[in-house]
Amino acid sequence: MKTEMMLLIQTDGRPTLNLSEVSALLSIEPRTAQNRIYAHRMPFPMFKLGDSGDWVAHISDVAAYIDSQREAARAAG
Repeated sequence: MKTEMMLLIQTDGRPTLNLSEVSALLSIEPRTAQNRIYAHRMPFPMFKLGDSGDWVAHISDVAAYIDSQREAARAAG
């Protein structure tokens, strides 16, 4: 929940993150993220929003993924 709140604060309450924001959080290039979307290998759903056709992810999905990665790292050691 803390991760989701932090992301909401960073986006001024906007419920989605665009492709470049997601790429920055995952420390990958936007093109790599786009390739993963098309290969269905993103760890959370991304979808096109509105007339602009920009790829976005819902903040709660991204936050859940980040939190799960933290828990996995904690469990590993």
